[in-house]
Amino acid sequence: MAKDLKPHIGIFGKRNSGKSSLINALTGQETAIVSEQAGTTTDPVKKSVEIFGIGPAIIIDTAGIDDNGELGKKRIAKSRAAISQIDLAILVFSNNNFDGHEKELIRSFEKYNTPYILVHNKCDIKRISICMQKEVERCFGRDIIEISTISNKNIDSLIDSIITTIPKTSYTKPSLFEGLIKKGNTVLLVTPIDS
Repeated sequence: MAKDLKPHIGIFGKRNSGKSSLINALTGQETAIVSEQAGTTTDPVKKSVEIFGIGPAIIIDTAGIDDNGELGKKRIAKSRAAISQIDLAILVFSNNNFDGHEKELIRSFEKYNTPYILVHNKCDIKRISICMQKEVERCFGRDIIEISTISNKNIDSLIDSIITTIPKTSYTKPSLFEGLIKKGNTVLLVTPIDS
């Protein structure tokens, strides 16, 4: 999959953690199909958005990392392949369900030096336990943003975190002459003479 020049933000997690609902909340549209049935998202879904403070970006919703069966393995492979294409990962979990799947994703993000944000979704149904919050924050040194995609609770906080976490190099293109010319240098432009 060829990557264009916009920053790419990937949404990862287990089935039914609310990944598709999150891309819909971030884009303000029904970008991805949302269903109670596990495994609704089969292929990565991409959507271009404008994020104030970053500019144009592409958000990618991926299939659940805990899928099963032969098709499930293929879906997981596509989700994993997306990690090498992104500039920022959002790891979504819900119902205090954070286990080996999430830890394995974090190892993959770290392998690619991809910054990531931890999001506990569905706080309107079940808040994150203090014990789990402390344990995850202790192990990974990151705050957890608790959201609800149903009520849009803390979606603005998540967007703020996206803006402060995504590397500026993913959306700020260097000048063609960056590092070659310093302030105060004289630049001489030479144009060819027609003969």
